[in-house]
Amino acid sequence: MTINDLQQDEDVVDTWFSSWLWPIAVFDGFERQDELKYYYPTNVLVTGWDIMFFWVARMIMSGYEWSEELLGKDLKGRMPFHDVYFTGMVRDSKRRKMSKQLGNSPDALELIENYGADGVRFGMLLSGSAGNDIIFDAPIDPVTKTVLNESKLCEQGRNFCNKMWNALRLIKGWERSDAEQPEVNALAVAWMKDKFDQTLAEVEANFTTYRLGDVLMGLYQTIWDDFCSWYLEIIKPAFNEDGTSEPIDHQTYEATINIFEKMMAALHPFMPFVTEEIWHQLRERKAGNDCVVAAYPTAGRVDKDMIQKVDKAKDLITKIRESRSSKGISPKESLRLFAQNLPSTQAMFELNGLAGLVQKMGNLSELSFTDDEPAGTVSLLSGTEKYFLEMNITIDVAAERERITKELEYYQGFVASVEKKLSNEKFVGGAPAAVIDAERKKLADGLEKMRILEEGLVKLG
Repeated sequence: MTINDLQQDEDVVDTWFSSWLWPIAVFDGFERQDELKYYYPTNVLVTGWDIMFFWVARMIMSGYEWSEELLGKDLKGRMPFHDVYFTGMVRDSKRRKMSKQLGNSPDALELIENYGADGVRFGMLLSGSAGNDIIFDAPIDPVTKTVLNESKLCEQGRNFCNKMWNALRLIKGWERSDAEQPEVNALAVAWMKDKFDQTLAEVEANFTTYRLGDVLMGLYQTIWDDFCSWYLEIIKPAFNEDGTSEPIDHQTYEATINIFEKMMAALHPFMPFVTEEIWHQLRERKAGNDCVVAAYPTAGRVDKDMIQKVDKAKDLITKIRESRSSKGISPKESLRLFAQNLPSTQAMFELNGLAGLVQKMGNLSELSFTDDEPAGTVSLLSGTEKYFLEMNITIDVAAERERITKELEYYQGFVASVEKKLSNEKFVGGAPAAVIDAERKKLADGLEKMRILEEGLVKLG
């Protein structure tokens, strides 16, 4: 056989040329046009930026070239897709692209073995926020080809799965009763529903702009921080003297199940395995009623004022706990709290259940208003409101002065940075009015906090 005996097959096209035809060939568009007319153009193409010309641009050109012939003159010049979403390149800690040749790619099956499939998905999705390159911190041993140390984001994903699983076990372990719903629980349920709806609105906005990492981070923070760390602690029934848990009212329990399952539906596209399992364990379901086919939750109306007041109460509770810890006082010891008698503080505690929430979470025997600083108390600053926590200990004046001075120095630096920003004519002239107003509010709050702290220093002498 000689070179003259070789003949190129006329039906074979090279790799990249055949890839041009993907938007059409995937629907068998050259043979039949019924599906092509229905689906073409598609919505989004997801790919890496390194083949932008090799593939993306050529698909667009072929789409414009062939759409008239295949779809008719009415559909002449149709693009093959509306949007192109470029993912980031997966790189190692030295910013080298992962490849078989370099041997710097982790074994996916080993990662799944260590962190679970959902944990690995979580780590990858958070690594590549907004299409940036993914720096995957999982160094590979060149000899054994195994992961040398743990991938922090995958570990975070595994911990997140455990957190949700433990929340399920906690809720399902509660006994229920027909007792009336406590005011604190009613407030907690309303707050958690609105907080999640607020997150869903942000999720929808981020989905629209393909900020998938931000979607996942928003859901993660809401589920871990707001739901698991705060909400469940607020509604958790007290313990009896024999160590058993008191029952929870049926209304709060059902509301909690409803919130939890909506969260699982929202998180399902990112972490499908753990969410599907939790979904089925939350309540009895008919065959086919699976999380994967459940309607994606949508945001309702949000009471921003209520959310703001509860968030301020959370900050106050955190300050109370920090004061206890710094003074070596047991969390189990009930203390009295006095709130400075100001219109803003009065308005905050007008919200039904808020005072009870602060008392329960701060372990307070009493919460009352005062015009003067009671003796034997330590001052707290939460937002622009001042509180006094009664402690039956001798106050170390020097240590208290040092604490307030450090806090004052922080706010002095904060105010200086905001003032510098607002004195920048380019910033003020170019920024939206809402941004300018937000900065001015930060400045006013910072100045008020400085005034309160300076007043506290004067009183200490």
